[in-house]
Amino acid sequence: MRAYINKELKIDGRNIPYPVFDSAEYFELHDQIEDVDRFREQNMEIDMLVTQILALKQSCFLLRHTTHSCESLSDGLYQLKLRLIAELEEKYGYKFDDAWMERLAG
Repeated sequence: MRAYINKELKIDGRNIPYPVFDSAEYFELHDQIEDVDRFREQNMEIDMLVTQILALKQSCFLLRHTTHSCESLSDGLYQLKLRLIAELEEKYGYKFDDAWMERLAG
């Protein structure tokens, strides 16, 4: 796309209407955990995977809404997100609510 317009392309993701969550906000809003810091300290692996899943979701959204040539990158990130969601449930018994997050973006 940069070659097509023959200029440097800069995208400001702040203008894209997508809620940016970190794991603490997800745990507080979705799971209604009151002491999020304690939960995160006691479940560091879950926190790390949820953080990675959220980062992948946000990256996929930005790629799909800002470029035309990055569909394969977006698809790859999406598949990685699905693998991490499966690992989170299989290994730690924690179910990430992907549908809930999608409703927030819609």
